[in-house]
Amino acid sequence: MAQKNGAFNLLTGLIIGAVAGAAAGLLLAPQSGKQTRKKLSKEAKRLKKELEHYSNDFSDKAKTVKKELEEKLADIKGKLRATAKDLKDEIDENVGV
Repeated sequence: MAQKNGAFNLLTGLIIGAVAGAAAGLLLAPQSGKQTRKKLSKEAKRLKKELEHYSNDFSDKAKTVKKELEEKLADIKGKLRATAKDLKDEIDENVGV
């Protein structure tokens, strides 16, 4: 769970930093309002695409982790059942049932 929070925090930080840097650069540049709006629109579209890319990547990684956890839990469940059966058989032999 710590890895998920760390990845989310990193992604959030990257996005906020990119937006703040782009906005500051565009707003402080000496150009007309029309040019600034055009650049802001273009930068917003670029950031949207980048966010979608990172979002899809994060989603794929989350699905992979979920699948791995499900497989490990199924393995542990099978081992516990086998151990419980072995213990029951051993108890039945010792008790003479």
